Amino acid sequence: MKSKKTKKELIDVVLENIVLDIHVGDHTALAEMLNFIPVENLVAYLPDEDFKKFYHLITEEYLKKEEDDLL
Repeated sequence: MKSKKTKKELIDVVLENIVLDIHVGDHTALAEMLNFIPVENLVAYLPDEDFKKFYHLITEEYLKKEEDDLL
């Protein structure tokens, strides 16, 4: 009987497909997935020089969430 696949195995296969897509110049699926990742995680991924350019989005996103929670 085959064992169930793990989340790590899923991530590995997805990463392989991302590499293939990028290799052929197709960024569509990756861009779609990135839209589901919280802004804080995207900004935290960046190197320092880019992090500083986008840090304000974390604050704006946080403030919007707080405002939405109050409504």
